[in-house]
Amino acid sequence: MHRTIPPHLRFVDLRHTTAFRITAGLCAVFVIAVIGLLGLVYVTFTQQLYVRIDGELRRAAEPIAAHPARAVVTARRAIDASTSGFDAFALYGADGRRIVGNIAISGRYPVGVPFERACGGPTRAPIRLLALPVAGVGYVVVGHDVALVRDLRLRVLHVMAVAGLVVIFASVLAGAALSLGPIRRIQRVQALAAEIAGGALSQRLPLDGPADEISAMAAIINSMVEEIERLVAQVKGASDAIAHDMRTPLTHLRARLDRIGQVAEDPALRGDLYDAIGELDATLARFRALLRISEIDAQRRLAGVVPLDPAEVVQGVAELYDPLAEDKGLSLRVSTAAGARIAADESLLFEAVSNLVDNAIKFAPLGSVIDLTLVADDGGVAIAVRDRGAGIVPGERERVLRRFERGAGAAMAPGSGLGLSLVAAIAQLHGFALSLEDAGPGLRVRLVAPLA
Repeated sequence: MHRTIPPHLRFVDLRHTTAFRITAGLCAVFVIAVIGLLGLVYVTFTQQLYVRIDGELRRAAEPIAAHPARAVVTARRAIDASTSGFDAFALYGADGRRIVGNIAISGRYPVGVPFERACGGPTRAPIRLLALPVAGVGYVVVGHDVALVRDLRLRVLHVMAVAGLVVIFASVLAGAALSLGPIRRIQRVQALAAEIAGGALSQRLPLDGPADEISAMAAIINSMVEEIERLVAQVKGASDAIAHDMRTPLTHLRARLDRIGQVAEDPALRGDLYDAIGELDATLARFRALLRISEIDAQRRLAGVVPLDPAEVVQGVAELYDPLAEDKGLSLRVSTAAGARIAADESLLFEAVSNLVDNAIKFAPLGSVIDLTLVADDGGVAIAVRDRGAGIVPGERERVLRRFERGAGAAMAPGSGLGLSLVAAIAQLHGFALSLEDAGPGLRVRLVAPLA
């Protein structure tokens, strides 16, 4: 069974390609680098802002703390001079009571170290504060509204998040875009390789893409297929030539033996002659089968493919083989469903089904039933032949479809090992599925054709 080629590209197919993985990896590194760069900018920028704010707070507080006698006056002047609404000043006594100021701080606070606190101020927003001691008075507290700084920090974080998402999305799109070409080439290679594996040795893998590892692999496979095609053609040509060249002299030899047998007076000699004629007939049948398989392999009969009702073909095979089955003590049971139509060459389909029924009669035990069925559904039409014989072990089912190959249980049975290979050639010509299954007991051979 060949793997089914998906009819269209899916993301699950793209993400398994090497191009997508490399692109995704590079984009992931780029995303990490961008996030790291933005983080560095964010930390550095906010630190510099706070360093600048802390410096301004210290420059505003130190003149008040350095002149205790004029601390109240200086504080009032600083409050009156602040028109931006972002600065705050307060002078507290040693007992914690506010002497003057436009900011109220509750609770304990550090001295000499900048700190932030949400407290009443000009904008009632978070304020960064610095408290310095004033000798003989208490403490001077200077503050600056840092709401804008916090907003800026949030904006930087937002930009980092959006930039990261955009880069990640862009990396996915880039990986998908860069993977489309390689995966389309792989699908073409896969489809053609499936055809080659199915017997179309004239096909070659495409080499029209860039000179990469896919092209190198395709070139190697093409060389292998060319060599296989040459060897197969030589073997088939030799066997076909032998079959063709030997058929005529053997036919003449049979005719001469038949004439001698007709005039021979010795019954023993006549019996030996007709036994020899039977052996020649078996040999000629093998040659005819070989030439027939070669004809089908060469696809010379596709012109005869027309829409037909396979039930009529199955009934015709049943009428032909029912007397033979009765002569061998077997019962041929037929079940068909009329109305379905498939595209096939009627004579070739008749030949394939006939070979299957003939094999079943050959290997079925005395008194058993052979089932010839035709079942149609939305998936197609299945023609099945089942016997109650010894069957074929799973390990031999692929092998018996090749020329002159027979199962271990068929060594003593008449035949040349070409019947199933002929059926396989007809199935391959039409694009039908051929399967050998365990019928428990016996063997079931199914020929499945799509609806026309």
